[in-house]
Amino acid sequence: MDLKLENRVALVTGSGQGIGRTIALALAAEGAHVAVNDVNVKGVEETADLVRQSGGKAIAAPFDITNLDAVKTMANKIEGELGRIDVLVNNAALLISHEMFLDTNPEDCDKEIKVILFGTMNCARAVLPGMIKRRFGKVISIVTDAARVGQERQCNYSAAKGGVISFTKSIAKEVGRHNINVNAVSPGATNSPMRMEMLRQLKENIGEAKAAEREEKVKRAYALRRIGEPDDIANAVVFLASEAARQITGQILSVNGGFAMLG
Repeated sequence: MDLKLENRVALVTGSGQGIGRTIALALAAEGAHVAVNDVNVKGVEETADLVRQSGGKAIAAPFDITNLDAVKTMANKIEGELGRIDVLVNNAALLISHEMFLDTNPEDCDKEIKVILFGTMNCARAVLPGMIKRRFGKVISIVTDAARVGQERQCNYSAAKGGVISFTKSIAKEVGRHNINVNAVSPGATNSPMRMEMLRQLKENIGEAKAAEREEKVKRAYALRRIGEPDDIANAVVFLASEAARQITGQILSVNGGFAMLG
């Protein structure tokens, strides 16, 4: 199937590592040019180099998505270098702690919401005018099933992602008339660096054996009995960014191995 992504320009936030990096490489593999964003400058350069090594075209776009002025400046720079932004992937996120809500620090909550929700809105505010002018665009945000069904010890993170889900549906109704598709991919548990760090901390706290036992219990909550991989998320993003998904907008696509089967 020709996904018609050849020479499209994609901005992927939080692509200095993990799922974001996998998404950037997957889009490049389909012929898209990629603007690699992260606050981790080293990670940005590494991802951009990986794209180039694979034969793709990439530029480094290190900026803080919580700073609207910085987002607008970099969006203009990307459009100046690559001609436009056809695809925006809002992947950047922050999960500071994994603890009960009343034990969390309100300042950490503020940081998570600024990155996840306000960062997504800032990027949309900077990129959508160009998409509207060209009457073409794809916006895909990475959310989480924890925001759809609830998840203890992730209240702040889930609340921020829940805001992105609502924003996705609402902005899709506003910009659909301009031939812009806005959707979200909602992973279940995925072996990302964020999850690997949580597992590392869990092993330190309760030991290797109990952590392994808990991991098996987690897998049993999934119909497919496995934890997702970054490629699973990237594949869904590539599909939604393609013309094969031209009639899909305002949707939340769960990529969760059957953890939650939402209508």
